[in-house]
Amino acid sequence: MQLVLLVALSLFGQPTLRTDSVVGSNPLGRTWDWFAKDFEVLMATSGRVDFASDLFGTPRFTNLPPGYRSDFHVWVDFFRWKGFVSNWLIGNTTVISRNDSSTFQLSHIRYVLTPGYRYEFEDWQVSGQLLHECVHTLSRPEAKGAVWWNSFQIGAGTKDAYHDHFVEDYRRTRSFPSLRLDGHVDIGQFLYGPQSVWIGQNQDFRQELFGLGRLRLGTVGPFGFFQDLEPHFWRSSTGRIDQKWTASSHMYLLGRHNVAGGYFRWVALDNNPHDNEDGLGQLGFEIVF
Repeated sequence: MQLVLLVALSLFGQPTLRTDSVVGSNPLGRTWDWFAKDFEVLMATSGRVDFASDLFGTPRFTNLPPGYRSDFHVWVDFFRWKGFVSNWLIGNTTVISRNDSSTFQLSHIRYVLTPGYRYEFEDWQVSGQLLHECVHTLSRPEAKGAVWWNSFQIGAGTKDAYHDHFVEDYRRTRSFPSLRLDGHVDIGQFLYGPQSVWIGQNQDFRQELFGLGRLRLGTVGPFGFFQDLEPHFWRSSTGRIDQKWTASSHMYLLGRHNVAGGYFRWVALDNNPHDNEDGLGQLGFEIVF
């Protein structure tokens, strides 16, 4: 009997166990394995809080003089899947007018809610978002209610032109390389038609084109310096082109966990009726996390 078994094993080989017998032979199992193996929950949060005082500027579209501005923006990365990152941006801007008296007036509050995504390559990325933005005036009348819009945006640029990569790179290297240029370009399509919760109200924008050019100037001691230039163009339903050009100089100081910074911001031109920042100069302080 033992001789028969030895002959059989020599002729047919030893039996093997197929580990892919369940997943490999089942199309549903292969699909689930392809979907789930690169799925990663991130829940990574980054953001910026800043406060600025207006140094100069005159009101263009309202009778409220310049005063103070506060910004709060939080980015949350939810998950990564095969290179795609799902994220969300929540932002709020509060503009306060300063009169000659001790009375302060809230010019307007602007908020943004933005589900989005990005696909990252080694040195650059493609990103997009569904933007919902609203401008609500407080100390001045709203004849037809608040101004708001919905739009689709898509763009591409070098990684360090975006907030999260830029700050993470600064934390890792603890310095800025001198004279390095980064940037991104984005286009947007506004939803339009009869006013509804899906479209918007009190605005007539159709398309927009905007971007960022960032020049890192280098590091002096613990301080890093960089310069931003932000052009923005809007096309209305009548073909009118509104534009806004903003330049800002920044100084960052890296702390144990977060980054503190100071900046000077100058709006060289702004003929968008919803911003009211033409010729405005601001000096501000920010915390980046």
